[in-house]
Amino acid sequence: MINLTINGQQISVPKGTTVYTAAQQLGLDIPIFCYHDRMPPFGACRVCLVEVEKMGKLQTSCTLQATEGMVVNTQSALAAKGRKEILEFLLINHPLDCPICDKGGECPLQDQTLKFGPGESRFFEEKRHFKKPLPLGPVLMLDRERCIVCA
Repeated sequence: MINLTINGQQISVPKGTTVYTAAQQLGLDIPIFCYHDRMPPFGACRVCLVEVEKMGKLQTSCTLQATEGMVVNTQSALAAKGRKEILEFLLINHPLDCPICDKGGECPLQDQTLKFGPGESRFFEEKRHFKKPLPLGPVLMLDRERCIVCA
């Protein structure tokens, strides 16, 4: 078993456990879009950033394996700033029409942005527009205007 500390709470996890999974076991909420428990860690969305002692930069918790004695902070000012900037980046070309969107009120991007994101954006350029929707198969459609390229 690997012993680590997340937000001041100690936890023991099996070798190979990611920091994200360990944080979930502690009931901690880390935003994430590209993670799925049936797929290998990818780290593409970068929203799950955490601060780890003795590591010089923020780390993606979904790809970072827990190590013995690791000290992780998911709520530091640096981690919160990183998450806000990533969420702001994801919204640059996303239509901000939540009140009329079919997913309004049950959208993970909307939920994570309200909880962890910036209150306003520094970007006011025209959003990109794409042909809608693009069929990828008999049961899958891609709406490129809403895609945040999470994986």
